[in-house]
Amino acid sequence: MISLSGHTLSISETWQVAMLDAPCELSDEARPLIQRSRQLVESLASQPRAIYGINTGFGPLSGFRVSDADLAQHQVNLLYHLTVGQGALFSPAETRAIMLTRANALARGYSGIREELIELLIAALNRGVLPEIPSEGSVGASGDLVPLAHMAGLLVGSGHARLNGERLPAKEALKRVGLKPVVLQSKEGLALVNGTSVMTGLAALATHEADRILRWMELLTACLFQVLNGEPEVLCQQAQRARGFRGQALVAQRITDSLRTHPDYAKRIDDHEWGTHAKPMAEGTEIQDPYSLRCTPQILGAFQEAQWHVEQVVTRELNASTDNPLVFADTGMVIHCGNFYGQQIAMVSDYMRIGLIKVALLAERQIERLLNWRYSRGLPPLLAAGAPGLNTGFGGAQLLATSLAAEARLLGTPASIQTIPTNANNQDVVSMGCIAAKMTRTTLPLVWKLMAIEAMALMQAADARGCDKVLGGDYRKLYELVRGVSPELTCDRPLAEDIQRVTELLQTEASQNECLKS
Repeated sequence: MISLSGHTLSISETWQVAMLDAPCELSDEARPLIQRSRQLVESLASQPRAIYGINTGFGPLSGFRVSDADLAQHQVNLLYHLTVGQGALFSPAETRAIMLTRANALARGYSGIREELIELLIAALNRGVLPEIPSEGSVGASGDLVPLAHMAGLLVGSGHARLNGERLPAKEALKRVGLKPVVLQSKEGLALVNGTSVMTGLAALATHEADRILRWMELLTACLFQVLNGEPEVLCQQAQRARGFRGQALVAQRITDSLRTHPDYAKRIDDHEWGTHAKPMAEGTEIQDPYSLRCTPQILGAFQEAQWHVEQVVTRELNASTDNPLVFADTGMVIHCGNFYGQQIAMVSDYMRIGLIKVALLAERQIERLLNWRYSRGLPPLLAAGAPGLNTGFGGAQLLATSLAAEARLLGTPASIQTIPTNANNQDVVSMGCIAAKMTRTTLPLVWKLMAIEAMALMQAADARGCDKVLGGDYRKLYELVRGVSPELTCDRPLAEDIQRVTELLQTEASQNECLKS
């Protein structure tokens, strides 16, 4: 059971709840502060003072006052006017991540919301009642207002939800699992919608996937070394230390560790052959590999460095108070601020996406090295089985890889600089954080498919070379997994379903546990 206190939620736990349906609960230690902050809101709401979102209009209408008699309706109207989302719905996993992230932010006790609303949100999540949340509508400035309004609608019985795949009115979905909608009180609508929980939930899922992608690319690169007889000199830790980047050194070490599972490479690495044997003087003998092999520690190492920063920022935002105003029960203060502004997540989502695109382009170039017989050191043209010309092997798969890489490159434009004033110029500069996070989520499937094509090409290359010759221990593990869903190509056949199966294989926890070192 994952405990939500607003202080300790991790990216891994977010993944477990979103993807594996792990249950969660409100932490007991969070309850007293939640209760005290609500009491403060109720006390302040009865006083003759203007507090944003309690007795004032929203956004550019904050100069207008709301009567005591209308405070509850005021919160419902906030949800109504923001329930305008369009486009494809967020997936069930994304929806769970959004609900979890919002519940954890509210659990911090600075939002002035009743405990029972947080409990209802968590109960709906645990029982599989998922609100329909359209993916279009957030500018990421006053938080993710529009998508969170659709999420919050579930709690008041508005809109529709999915339960076990069935689309139901929100009230009916809650009823089927023994839950009832609530009536909002002062500030509660605002607390539910005013925050970065959509972009942060999406970013957390993307961060987890990006880490897995990095580890797969390290293994695929180690396999490429073996099948192309690449020179492991470039992985030497002396060279990595001379550069000084921790990520580069770690990537080089992990690739080296995988290569050591091949006895010939283990000997070459241990004997430091590059340092103890002179390079050949024969004319035309290349003594260095192309950059798609030689520079993988630098390329993937930079991505590792980026990921460490992304993970730090996303984890901080998972456990942040991101609404306005904030309620500090221990000091009796209500502070108007801009913690809802999503610039941190916007920028790291762009950063992560640019890194993913670079990984995609590396995979595409490594595929080229395997397929182009002018450079593949004796492999069949396009890895065709049988007579070349009659058979074209992976020729079509390479066209797909090129298309995927091009599509990924088009997603490289940063969203975090695309500010457009809105909200009657109240939100005169915005973060576009949700768009940045969505673009990163869109990039991920492209990279997974590229890696699947490379994995299939590596297995075909191993068959062409002779498995006993090229397969180290780690390479063989991957070979057996891939061959379990994609048989050797003995003549041309449609590969679309093979690519789908291998793409799915790489994303399974079982395959990752089998092949990727901790």
